[in-house]
Amino acid sequence: MIDRVVFIRYIEETEPPWDQGNVPWIVRMLVRWGMTILAFIVAKWFVNGVWDGTPIFLHGTDGYLVAPAIFVVVRAIFRPILIFLTCPLQIITLGLFILVVNALVVVLTEEVGDWFNVNFEIDGFWAAFVFAMAVSAVTFVLSRFLRRSPFSTRRRLL
Repeated sequence: MIDRVVFIRYIEETEPPWDQGNVPWIVRMLVRWGMTILAFIVAKWFVNGVWDGTPIFLHGTDGYLVAPAIFVVVRAIFRPILIFLTCPLQIITLGLFILVVNALVVVLTEEVGDWFNVNFEIDGFWAAFVFAMAVSAVTFVLSRFLRRSPFSTRRRLL
């Protein structure tokens, strides 16, 4: 059994310095928003390079700043609900249906962005699917590099 001291020690040793409890929440949100902005730029470049034409249209300041903010909010609100509603599909597909849920979050981000006239458009579900995979990969890599010791081996806590 894990006692409280080991759990707290685990959290303190594995959380990145910008995401610990002593850092103000606004700094944590700004770092995550910045990571998402960079992920959107890289994912747009990747998806537009894979397909002919431009299946991802992201243009202007509102497209590069507001669309990732909308994505963060939509992801925080709707992704847990979608995961809960698709729980049987998650079990049947051994968790691979989460990729479809991520693509649905991107499509929902485009729809919410249309309400605010944000220059963010996606041409089809498969472009959203690949875009969501690219955003996930870039944010994973960025969060890994922003940790205290990104290349160290995992430490045992006992």
